[in-house]
Formats: sequence, structure tokens, C-alpha cells
Amino acid sequence: MAAVGYVVGEVRTDEFTFVTNSDIAPPRLEYVVLRGLAERVGEDVQTVDVLAQVTSLSISSRLLNTGMSYGEVEAILNRLRSAPPIIVGTAKVLGYLDSRNIVRFPRGAASPGAEVHRATDDLLKRFFSRVESGLEVGTLINRPGVGVACDPNGLRRHLAVIAQTGAGKSYTVGVLLEQLLQLGGTVVVFDPNSDYVLMRRDDRNQPTTFADRVEIYRLPSQVRGRFTEADTGRTRKFTVQFSKLEVDEIFALCGLPSSFANIRNAVQYVYKQLSARVPDYTVKMFAQELERIANKGMTLEEPAAPPLARSGRGKPSNPAIGDGDDFSAYLRRRTSEKAGINYQPRDPAEPVDWDDLGGADDDPEAEAEPPARTVPIGGNGGGDGNLPPDLVSGAQKAVKYIQALEKMDIWGFEDVPLENLLRPMTLSTIDLAGMDSQVSDYVVAKVLTDTWRRAVSEGLNRPVFFVLEEAHNFIPGGQRSQEAGQAASIIRRISAEGRKFGIFLVLVTQRPYKVHSDVLSQCNSQVIMRLTNPQDQNAIKQAAEGISEGLLADLPGLNVGEAVILGPLVRVPVMVRIKQRQSREGGADMDVIKALERARDEVVSDRMERTAKAERKQRGRTEWEEEI
Repeated sequence: MAAVGYVVGEVRTDEFTFVTNSDIAPPRLEYVVLRGLAERVGEDVQTVDVLAQVTSLSISSRLLNTGMSYGEVEAILNRLRSAPPIIVGTAKVLGYLDSRNIVRFPRGAASPGAEVHRATDDLLKRFFSRVESGLEVGTLINRPGVGVACDPNGLRRHLAVIAQTGAGKSYTVGVLLEQLLQLGGTVVVFDPNSDYVLMRRDDRNQPTTFADRVEIYRLPSQVRGRFTEADTGRTRKFTVQFSKLEVDEIFALCGLPSSFANIRNAVQYVYKQLSARVPDYTVKMFAQELERIANKGMTLEEPAAPPLARSGRGKPSNPAIGDGDDFSAYLRRRTSEKAGINYQPRDPAEPVDWDDLGGADDDPEAEAEPPARTVPIGGNGGGDGNLPPDLVSGAQKAVKYIQALEKMDIWGFEDVPLENLLRPMTLSTIDLAGMDSQVSDYVVAKVLTDTWRRAVSEGLNRPVFFVLEEAHNFIPGGQRSQEAGQAASIIRRISAEGRKFGIFLVLVTQRPYKVHSDVLSQCNSQVIMRLTNPQDQNAIKQAAEGISEGLLADLPGLNVGEAVILGPLVRVPVMVRIKQRQSREGGADMDVIKALERARDEVVSDRMERTAKAERKQRGRTEWEEEI
């Protein structure tokens, strides 16, 4: 095969320049090879074929330069009719294959005058499709006949899929999921946008070859979501059994910091009481039990006080209470007397308004109330016995937190068995579309934490891959790290230690600079698509060791469906065109033109129907019936 150029100028081990002409010039990003390069290996000298990729092309002329005027250029062209161009290309060295088929970087450089040849498809296949059971993601951008198969072992240190909106991110992840599933992978997808709920069928609405291995879970919510079961097929309910929560999980869900001692004590007291008496209680029962304790201050087991009447700004008025006695202090005093505590009322700076107890605008622990007391409570048969006033006060304020949990559309009478999610060769998509961020965060935290505990305590029989869409919302970085929910902690731990226990992450985001830098840097492999934001590019530069300035400069110029793959997934950084998916894509953008056409058709149909009704009404019922 004839040469497409000759090496010229200064030659480095990682880059060289070559001259070519317009008829044979290889395009940018094309692969070329330097044949027979002398490479010293130990005491021996071997000849190797070094693969390189064209990174730039420039065209100049000796006759025409920027110092000439328009007239000078015109005169030269009129006399010579043309000015022979000089085409110079620059190529980045990728390496060579040694005797064991391992990519090595050359330690020697080519000599000026060395021939530059177009790399053969066979050589490129040996470089980029060496894995027999690989993830076939697509083909080389300039070589549609050369497939690229990624090494599944490259997922052992996690993967990040990064692209700006509209670049084909979810489509690419769908290709990876199809490949991973068919290789036998166990995959769990947290899907906030319903991007992966249509994978049972193809674009012709026919079942895919792996349709029976795809499960879709939805929360028991009234939110309709983007797709119905007519689109997705049968779905399963993803529910959480409230009675199986640990008390610390309840604290976290409620957002109760450790400084809220009285409130936490009240919640913990009810938790212990219900756990001992009711094996399967609901969040509503939990709230009712708190309300019962909160009302203890008004249901003392003694002769009832005279009837209460409302006066002033909602304060209870009772003849049994002195004029200078606050009702809240009265409750504390009377409850403390029954508990055998010598209660001395404090002199508050402002009267305590009964209607304001536990108000959402006040810090529940901001009152200068006495510290929580360690008074023995409870009694035989699960009774409350004599409850200390701080417990009653804490319960009064805790009620609103537990009632807020009732609104989370997640509770049921059973947990989704972890075994179902971890079945071999199964893709489980948890559809979180339309869910509140707190609910989504809790679902991610629960599934990851349960899997982590299983992996650490019992071990996993197979590797498990967790795909986290919109990762920047679950593991925020920078100033947003303070907004992190429950999921952030377990994600950080799995990113650092998960590979030891067979748990691997696939983070998907369009805003890498918003992802916690420690977690992003743990993703040693990256699939990066079009990216124009400088902050995002800088975040990738900091996190990805294998990306060069040249590759970063190429990211804005990638077309939809094209990607750069870096890290252990591939031998050398490679630019690919993603292959066609087998399954339907849920994340495709709306076709606005067709949607507007449908809207116009609806208006026309509605107008015709109204006109017909008006005509029938004007003609009268008798005439209309005769016509029928």
C-alpha cells in the first residue's frame, strides 16, 4: 500500500509531523501507522508498527502568504492559474502491540523521511476489538467497518457517562445496558426521567431478545409518569415497609439533627413501644401513637379540671389555673407531680402560645426548656406509666415530622425483596419520574445500603452494576455538597470500596462539575460525548487521567451519537460512533413539529364538531330526526 505522507521536521516519541497532498491526505482523526520503527526491548532491537491518529491538518502556500495584497495574489493566480498547496498533518502516537498483544508506548522516534501509511482495518481491530466477550458499543468514527468492543473488566473501577443535554447520553447508556445484560450482568437503574422503561420492545413495538430479563418498578404514587403500562408492559410496585426502618433511618427521613434531643427521644420511645407490641405498624399508626403521648398533658388520670374555654389569642382559660399561671406550665407542673418530680416553673420572657407549640417557623429546640431527663418510663403490659413532661413536649413537636412522612408515596406492607433486584442476568429499572427529590434520594440510599450490607456480611454471588442517572442530584459537590441527602454517603463509600465487594457504579450526568470530585475521580473509565461548558470540561480534566488537551478540544465538535472512551475500558483513548440500539429509547427529545401538527389537527377537529352541533341545533330536532 502506497504511503500517504512522509515524516518531516522535528520528531518526538509522542507526536510527529508529516507532509502529504490533497489526493491522498488522511482526514483528521484518521489512523495512520509508521512501519518498521526500531524499538529496543532489553538488549534486543525489534521492528514494530506504531499506530498514530491524525489530530490536525494545515494547508499553506509558498507563493501566497498573508503579507500579500489582493492585487498581488490576483496577479500571481492570473499568471500561474494555481498555487500548489502544502498540506502538513500532525499525528499523536498511540502505541504498538508487543508479542503478547499488549499496547506499549514507543521509547524511540521515527526518522524524518519515514513513510506514513494508512492503518489497515485488521490492525485497528487488534487494537480496539481484542475482547471476545466485550461490550460492543459502536465503530471507529472514520472506520464504520471496525467495531469497538470495550473490556468489561474496565467497569471494575466504575464508569462515568458524561454529555450535555441532547448529545445522546441516555441512548449510549441504553446500548451499554443491552450489552451488559446479554453478557449476564445484574443491573439496577435509578431512572429519574423514565429514560429506560421502554427496553422490553424495539422501535417496531416487537419484544426484544432480552425482554423477559427486564423488570420495571414503580412507586405507589398518584403521579402518572411519562409512560403508562401500555407502553412499558407490566410493572412491579416498589414499596417500603415502615415497621422495618431503624430508628436512625426515621431520624434521617424526618431531618432531625442530634440537637433536637426531646423530639428524638419521643420518636425513639414510640419506636420501642410499637416494635415491642405491633410487628407490622404503619407510619399512620406511628403518628397516632405520638399524638396520644402528646395529648397526655390534657388527659391526666385525675378528676377532670373544669371545662376549658378559649379566650384571647386562642389561649385556654380555666378557673383552676391562676391568673398568672401559663397553661403550658400548668401541664408541666401537673404531669411532673404525677411522675414524682418536683417541678419548678420557669419565668419565660414571653408567654407560650398553645397554638404555636411545634410551629414550623420555630426551632423546635430553641426554647430555653430544661434539658432532657432520664426518668424511668413505661410500665407493665406496654403501658406508658408516668411520662415526664419533656417526653410529652417532644412528642407534641415530633407529630408534624412523622405526619410529613405520611405524604411520601412509598409506604407499603412489604419491602421489595433484595433477591429480586439482584437476580442474575436481570435489568431492574426503578422509575423515579415525577417523584419528590427526598423520595428519590431515599430510594437510592435504601437500595444501595441494603446491597452494601449484604455484600459485606454475606458476599454477593455475582457482580452488580448500579446506574445512577442525574448523578449530580444525588452526590453533589462544591458548595452544593451541603445539600446532599442520605444517598451521598453510601455512594461515596461504594465509589471508594465497592470494587472489593463486587458493587460497581455507572454515573450518568450532564453536569460533571456539579458532581462530588472525589466520586467522579473514582470513575477510572469515562464515556464522554459533546461537551461545551468550560466548567464541565475542567471537571473532566481534573478527574480523568487519560484525557489530553487535544481530546478536550475535540469534545465540542463531536456530533450526536459520537463519543470519546477513556480508561481501562479500552487499550487507548478511542473516538467511536455509537451503534444502533435494539430497544426503544425513553429519553428521546420531543418532535416539536409533529406535536404542533397534532395540536392543529385537534383544533380543526374540535371546530368541525362544534360547527356540526350548531347546525343540528339550528335545523331543529324534527328535521334532524327525519334526515336520520
